[in-house]
Amino acid sequence: MAKLRLGEILIAEKKIDQVQLKSALAHQRRWGKKLGDCLVDLGFVSELDLVRTLSRFLRLPLIDVTRIDSTKITKDVLDLIPLPIARKVRAIPLATREIKRKKRLVIATSDPTNFAAFDEIQFKAGLPLLVMIAPDSDIDWFLRKYYMNDGEALPYNYVSGISLIQDKTADEISEEIEMDPISNIFFDDQFTGVSKTKMQKTPSGIDDDE
Repeated sequence: MAKLRLGEILIAEKKIDQVQLKSALAHQRRWGKKLGDCLVDLGFVSELDLVRTLSRFLRLPLIDVTRIDSTKITKDVLDLIPLPIARKVRAIPLATREIKRKKRLVIATSDPTNFAAFDEIQFKAGLPLLVMIAPDSDIDWFLRKYYMNDGEALPYNYVSGISLIQDKTADEISEEIEMDPISNIFFDDQFTGVSKTKMQKTPSGIDDDE
C-alpha cells in the first residue's frame, strides 16, 4: 500500500476538507511546524481526533505511556533509541518483548507515518518493531521524565483527564485483544499496573503527524 500522508488520512476519514488542508499547509510553511500541530492550532481538528483517527485508519493500538509502571522502563531499553533521535522522530522505546519466538522492540510514536524513522530505529536497535500511537504531549512527558530525569514533569493526561487505556470498556478491550495480541502486551497488570478488568469508558486520545 502506498504511503499516505496525514492530510490524506484526515480527508479520507472526513475529519477535514481540502480547504482546511490548504490553509494548514500554508500555516506550516509560515511557522515551520508539523502539519498536525497546524491543524490543531487552527482549530480544524482536536488532538484527540488526530490520535484516534490515526489509530483507527492505520490499525495501530493507542497506548497511554503515562500509565506504564515506571519500574518497567529500563536504561537498557532507553539506550535502544538515544534521546536526540527519540526527540527528532517523536518515538520512544517502551520494552522488548518476545512475540512468536522473535524478540521485538515496542515503541510509541506520535508520528506513525514516519516509516523512514522506523527503518532507522530498527537498524540501530537490531530488532524488528511493534509500533503503538501515543499523544505528542505524552511523548514530551516521557522524554523529560525518563531521559532527562525531570521529576516534576506531569503527564498531559494528568491535566486533561484523558486516558487512552481507559477509552473503552473492559469487554470491548477484551474483544480487541483477542484479535490484536500486540495490544495485550500493554493492557495487563504486569506492564501497565492497570487491570483491564477495572477499566471504565472515558474520553481518549491526542496526537500529530507530518
